[in-house]
Amino acid sequence: MADINIVRDQLPGVTDTVYLNTGTCGPLPLVAYEAMREEMSHDLTKARIDSDHFPSLGRKRNEVREAVASYVGAVPSEIAVTSSTTDGMYVAILGYRWQAGDELLMSNIEHPGGMVPSFLVKRRFGVRVKVVDIGLGGGDPADVVAAFERAITPRTRMIVISHVSYTTGAKLPLKELVTMAHAHDVLVVADAAQSYGPVALDLHDIGVDAYAGSGQKWMCGPDGTGMLYVRADRVGDFEQTFVAGGTTMGTLDYFGGSYAPALGAARFDTAGRNTILTAGQAAATRWISSELGKDWVSTRVQEMAGLAYEELSRLKGVTMVTPKEAVAGLIAFNVDGISGPDLSARLAGEHGVTIRYVTKYINNPEAARVSLHYFNTPEDLGALTEGIQSIQGTL
Repeated sequence: MADINIVRDQLPGVTDTVYLNTGTCGPLPLVAYEAMREEMSHDLTKARIDSDHFPSLGRKRNEVREAVASYVGAVPSEIAVTSSTTDGMYVAILGYRWQAGDELLMSNIEHPGGMVPSFLVKRRFGVRVKVVDIGLGGGDPADVVAAFERAITPRTRMIVISHVSYTTGAKLPLKELVTMAHAHDVLVVADAAQSYGPVALDLHDIGVDAYAGSGQKWMCGPDGTGMLYVRADRVGDFEQTFVAGGTTMGTLDYFGGSYAPALGAARFDTAGRNTILTAGQAAATRWISSELGKDWVSTRVQEMAGLAYEELSRLKGVTMVTPKEAVAGLIAFNVDGISGPDLSARLAGEHGVTIRYVTKYINNPEAARVSLHYFNTPEDLGALTEGIQSIQGTL
């Protein structure tokens, strides 16, 4: 069990504010900062252009693959290095060999990172995009699965789904969805922006085909980092959209107009050439995975999120949006008489508490949103609730 005070000492950002917005960006740990600073110093020397320059790019990308794979229950050859969750979603959704008339299913509580590439394949290839209404994502998980199953037809090729909704905060039954989808020979591509980090993962057990996550959110890495898991036996189901150095076997057939993709998910790399960011991502991921441990992290997140839900739900004039039975690390709520943007601004400006708000997409409710991670404390929650009550007194 980690000592929370020692953990927080490694995260200077949590002393500047009551840090309740990891769902946007997590605080950078000192180990990541030091790794980035050391890597940056190479740019002041001949190391920037010497013979080890390109080999070092490959080594650093592989360090990220190894660290990510350890955390999500995969093998390094199933991990691509990306710059964001959206990067990975584009790779997987645009990479499928779509035919006109094919169908893609998505829920009504998706992020634009999954929505927009889905809409793009509709525009480019004549794919039919169908929205499955699952409400706020709570209730009986079997009902969520059944709603998707009812929407499947012989033309359905892919389900695009968030593991945890960025608006409602609901954790969806991904494993059960995957089992059902595979029974119909349908692929599942998951947006893991709000689940990669706070949720204990074993992607081999879940069985998902592609899983795209961010490095800067719950894994506390630098901006411009991410990962894409592609299950080993599904790599061939996706074609490359971006082909660059390191994503091929190194030979190009000018006359035949062909090339050999790199082995495994490395063919889907979209980032990793900025060695400073890559070094920071690898260091932050190793620190959380090895020093803290994903079991401790996920348990701590559940404890803090459960406590936050109870504290917020007790406040008069507060309406909870996140379904209690599906809480992960995000909690969405509304306060009578004040909008999410105004509440967010006043908590930060008057009380030193940083949260965020979410806006309406399709039928998602507008709401204020807090993110609870391993470094948060009951004192943080006290500052949040006291700040809300103080603001309510001025309305």
